[in-house]
Amino acid sequence: MQEEVLAWLGRNMGSEDSTLPWYWRCAIVLGVVVAAYLVDFIFVKAIIPTLRKITSRTNTRVDDILLSEKVVRSFSRILPPVILSFALPFVTQGSLENLLTRFTNVYIIVNVTRFLCILVSAVFEALVLRGEEKDKGRAARMHSMKGVVQTVQIIISFIAAILVVSTLIDRSPAYLISGLGAMAAVLMLVFQDSIKGLVASIQLMFNNMLEVGDWIAMPARKVDGVVIEMTLTTVKVRNWDNTILTIPPYSLLTETFQNWRGMQESDGRRFNRTIQVDVRSLHFLSDEEMSKYNISSRDGHPVTNLEAYRQFLYAYLHKHPGLNQRMTMMVRQLAASDAGIPVEMYAFTRTKVWEEYEELQARLVEFAFASLPKFGLVAFQRGGLPPELLEEEH
Repeated sequence: MQEEVLAWLGRNMGSEDSTLPWYWRCAIVLGVVVAAYLVDFIFVKAIIPTLRKITSRTNTRVDDILLSEKVVRSFSRILPPVILSFALPFVTQGSLENLLTRFTNVYIIVNVTRFLCILVSAVFEALVLRGEEKDKGRAARMHSMKGVVQTVQIIISFIAAILVVSTLIDRSPAYLISGLGAMAAVLMLVFQDSIKGLVASIQLMFNNMLEVGDWIAMPARKVDGVVIEMTLTTVKVRNWDNTILTIPPYSLLTETFQNWRGMQESDGRRFNRTIQVDVRSLHFLSDEEMSKYNISSRDGHPVTNLEAYRQFLYAYLHKHPGLNQRMTMMVRQLAASDAGIPVEMYAFTRTKVWEEYEELQARLVEFAFASLPKFGLVAFQRGGLPPELLEEEH
């Protein structure tokens, strides 16, 4: 048995008339492996720390990402198998050389694939960082491309898988690709969510429908918050109660959602509140009341206390420093109903910050309600008029 093993090694480690015996060739292979991983050790202990010192001295953080330890480390893992693949033909031959070459090539493909995926992710991160330095809006658009980055990584991995299989079975990659047609239906079934997510992500991005940082609302899915992440298969939204909801991208194309980005990018946020006035509290103004409110009759028509109230509210809104005077502003009367006459205040606030907006809105509504008695008006309530006004009616 020992003689058979030695004979096989002699046939596959070199020709039988070679001047080097098989054990010397094994020693050479071992030496090549040690030398290959010595290169990897030098990268870890010398080159990576040097690059870290150089990038730390620059003003930009982009080179810190592109030349980070993760990127350089993944690149250094490609070198050992490459060195080994060049040395194998010199120390072995026959079936052993063929076997070792295949596994070495597979190892090279796997490491190159890993390096490319890490590099693509690093380039994306660097572009986002550069966008933040120049324009926050551009950075948000770059964040929305995360699904495209994942698609590129999937394509790279798919190509690598074909190359690995073709290397192991010693067939051309074209041979495997030609057989993929029969598997297309299976792949479509297995990866249907990823495929629909990819198509939806591309449509959302290129149609500028959604970006990271947008405030969106989907009442049907109880979504009302800010988009914090967009990937190939999911869109993560942090609701205002700090819960995080995950929805598939294609649902944003097939269902209705509200994007508040237009409000955030505009010069103001809409303020729109209605005061329900009890119709029984309306009356025509006397000459004394018209002088009191400094109101004149238009075209000889009598003036009501509700008209005086509307003009008063409009003048108040028109002078308010918290409202944008260049945008639409009005105090209008809507159609009356069994709940009284609605008087609507319509304007745009200068601030778009949620807390400041709610505080300003509350003050305006409180002022409108508190001003009603000044004009003899009463807010509609289901219980009817207050007792003092009921007594006046009787």
